[in-house]
Amino acid sequence: MTKKELTDNLIFLSALKMLERLTADGRLSAAEQEAARRELERRLRPTLLFA
Repeated sequence: MTKKELTDNLIFLSALKMLERLTADGRLSAAEQEAARRELERRLRPTLLFA
């Protein structure tokens, strides 16, 4: 894994955690969370497989 891939994966994981917190706090709807996740996947192209 390259340094760029590692960085993108870490940013992706951090952003997912933030989205989860915002949704749990009621600041984002589930639809907004899913749209944000798709955009993150498109921009960062994480190389890790998530279950």
